[in-house]
Amino acid sequence: MARTRKNQTKVCTVTGLETSINNFYKNQNHVKAVDNLRRNSGATKEQMQRMFNQINSYV
Repeated sequence: MARTRKNQTKVCTVTGLETSINNFYKNQNHVKAVDNLRRNSGATKEQMQRMFNQINSYV
């Protein structure tokens, strides 16, 4: 009988979203998409975190 493996998840420290560990770089606490946004926009991780906190406050 084959075992089913539970999808492992982790919470992103920048967005606050819980997502698959496959979306994270190894030994990082934020998702790859946040790193790409940060790199392309020139924003700091703290600025990105503030932006997502503000967006999440409207929900």
